[in-house]
Amino acid sequence: MAQEKILLVEDEKLIRWSLANRLSKEGYVVVEVDRGSEALKALDEQELDLVLLDYRLPDMDGIQVLKTMGPKFRDLPVIMMTAYSTVESAIEAMKLGAFDYLNKPFEIDELLVTIQKALDTTSLKRELSRYRRAQEERFGMGNLVGRNPKI
Repeated sequence: MAQEKILLVEDEKLIRWSLANRLSKEGYVVVEVDRGSEALKALDEQELDLVLLDYRLPDMDGIQVLKTMGPKFRDLPVIMMTAYSTVESAIEAMKLGAFDYLNKPFEIDELLVTIQKALDTTSLKRELSRYRRAQEERFGMGNLVGRNPKI
C-alpha cells in the first residue's frame, strides 16, 4: 500500500472531504487545505509527494500557486483540477509544470490512475538523477588519471 503524502488544495468542502476520504482509503496520507496561501505554506513546511490543485480558490487561482511554487518545487508533480476548463488555462498550467489537468467532474478511478502515473514518473526521474550523479562521481573529469601533462 502507498504511503505517499498528497497535498489536496480544494475550496469546496464536500469535494475535499470526498477526495481525502477516498485517497486515505487507497493508502495515501492526505494534507487538506482550502486556499492557495495555505498550500504554499504547507509546501514549505512538509515533505510532499504530489499536489492536487483546484484551479479556482478563494485567495488566488491555481496558476498563481504554480507560478509561486516555481523552480523550487519543479520535481513535485501537480495535478490541476477544474470545473472551469479552457484550452488556454490548460496550456498555461502545463507550461508551468503541471503534470496533468483534469476536468471536473471526473471519475475517481481516472484520478487514481493519474496520481499513480505522476508518482511513478517522479520516482523514475529521481532514480535517473541519482544514477547520473553516481556516474558523474565515478567517471567525471575529476577522476581522470594520466601521465601526460595535458591531461
